[in-house]
Amino acid sequence: MQARIRQCTLPTSGMHHDHPWHQMVIALSGQAEFEIAGHGGRVDAMHGCLVPAGEVHFYQGKGDNRHVVLDHYNPSMPELERLFDRPRYFTADASLRLLLSFVDQEESLWQESALAAEGMAQVIVSSLHQRLFEPAPRLPPPRQRLDLVQLETYIQQHLAAPLTVAELAQVACVSTGHFHQIFRQATGRTPAHYVLQARLERARELILHTRLGLGCIAEQVGFSSQSALTHAFRRHWGSTPGLLRRHGSAAAR
Repeated sequence: MQARIRQCTLPTSGMHHDHPWHQMVIALSGQAEFEIAGHGGRVDAMHGCLVPAGEVHFYQGKGDNRHVVLDHYNPSMPELERLFDRPRYFTADASLRLLLSFVDQEESLWQESALAAEGMAQVIVSSLHQRLFEPAPRLPPPRQRLDLVQLETYIQQHLAAPLTVAELAQVACVSTGHFHQIFRQATGRTPAHYVLQARLERARELILHTRLGLGCIAEQVGFSSQSALTHAFRRHWGSTPGLLRRHGSAAAR
């Protein structure tokens, strides 16, 4: 046997002993006071302790309590050697608490299957080792350059759709706030203004080079109605779509 997982109530009178195996203790409910080689600390639902093999430790439960005790009999594991190179107290984050909740729910399994207990012990040891010693993964730095060709292609292919800033930021793989900033730096315009101009330029092309009705053109370039297109068109081009079509037709003749 390389590991044992058990649940127990720690006595409310002060006790002390040592043993030739490493031990982890954390509370499922209640709390206890520990002192390991002169290092005092609290053990409760959010804090546990690691007791190296051979270290005399004093402990005392406080009122009603229930603890998970994990005994390790395989000191040659690299993770164990570092975890138990000295007495330690640790904080249990939300993920570790979920793991301990599973340990609690499957209490009978650890008693009936030494293989299951050893596997679970390895998971707990690895989780603790990662939290205490392994650096958190570094997030990639925010992108400072936009692929404007990719964005322009996406915008042209989706002019009939609402095209929100959040959607464009997702295409660019940056946060919405950061996208707004670097887009304006790259183009001199806000994303909303850029999309509006793309819609109006496409509308102008369709008016001049097709016989599509103005309502149909409005729909194809993302305006809710022909009147919405006419209003935006007049503000941007200084003329209405109807006048542009008539003048364009006359010039073609």
